[in-house]
Amino acid sequence: MIPATSPSDLLDVAEALAERGARGFLLSGGSDETGRIGIADFADAIREIKATTDLKINAHIGLASTKEIQDLVGCGIDSFSADVYGSDETIREVLGLDARVEDYVKVVADLKSYGARVAPHMCVGIHGGAMRGEMAAIERLKKLEPEVLILISLIPTKGTLYQSASPPSNEMISSVVRRAREELPTTRLLLGCMRSKLDRSAEFRLVSEGLDGIVLPSPSTVDRLKKEGYTVKKRSVCCAIP
Repeated sequence: MIPATSPSDLLDVAEALAERGARGFLLSGGSDETGRIGIADFADAIREIKATTDLKINAHIGLASTKEIQDLVGCGIDSFSADVYGSDETIREVLGLDARVEDYVKVVADLKSYGARVAPHMCVGIHGGAMRGEMAAIERLKKLEPEVLILISLIPTKGTLYQSASPPSNEMISSVVRRAREELPTTRLLLGCMRSKLDRSAEFRLVSEGLDGIVLPSPSTVDRLKKEGYTVKKRSVCCAIP
């Protein structure tokens, strides 16, 4: 990611992106010990970027207060990516945070209450590659009727606690897709970019089971979808942006 540790840095980055013809960018960062990313500290810079450029902004805000969310929505951010979990144990043991499932659900609810476009993200197998609360998270989202739900998955990463873990199996991801399709019939279901791509063999099946889109599908998946009569549309934009 391009570093921008101050509002002035962010303005410089946005200006450079606009000058080279970029369509937009993802605004994110590391969180503090409370799960807060601190994007609200850049609110004035964001407002200026939206007023002076045509850049689209997707913001991943982590945990945030209702006041911070109100301020960020008022800046003109085009869409928000919000994490959702279904297990307090996962939040405590994997993220290392003293937070609860409801804290993350509240972020989604607050964003919707202020009229923001919000794309909840759920990481399948985040608890060391095991299923732990994914179905419960879907149940929580039912009441919020999200426009889109983006499914990602654990990527075992060198130097982390789960570097030797196995990524979630195709069947695990398939079970989440089927449940999400059943419980969220009007929600667009997307397979996001941050996922294990070691085994791409199930991508077509996931579409047949209810996925509406895949970020960076394999060429063989695209070919098969076309052969089976699906209309394939390519979008060169972050999947969280409508």
